[in-house]
Amino acid sequence: MTPLVAIAPTSPSTPEDGELTYRRCHWCRSAAAVTCMLCPVCGSADLEPARGAGQGTVQRLLRPTRRGSHPDRPYLVTLDEGFSVQAAVVGGLPGAVPIGTRVQLTTSEDEGRHLTFRPVPRAY
Repeated sequence: MTPLVAIAPTSPSTPEDGELTYRRCHWCRSAAAVTCMLCPVCGSADLEPARGAGQGTVQRLLRPTRRGSHPDRPYLVTLDEGFSVQAAVVGGLPGAVPIGTRVQLTTSEDEGRHLTFRPVPRAY
């Protein structure tokens, strides 16, 4: 199954405390980005707002395109809640964060409240 890819809006979904707002289907309990109007699994319009922890895994580095590109959000991050977002990952060289890296949502005023993640340090 291919995960839902969405670009979550910047203002309502990235509050100061590092949580992420998303929607959960009332009927099948699937997670969807806040921009979705219908459940991506069952098609229901009965979506309830929910808050996530803002943690996920880097799924891939996106190729830049000329049309509709987001050069400041080059990564696809799969969130623990079950959907994916395009986001920036700071704390490493640009474009060099490995696939599978665990990340945590962070607020970044430098880039103007975009979805921004920071790698989670590994516990040894």
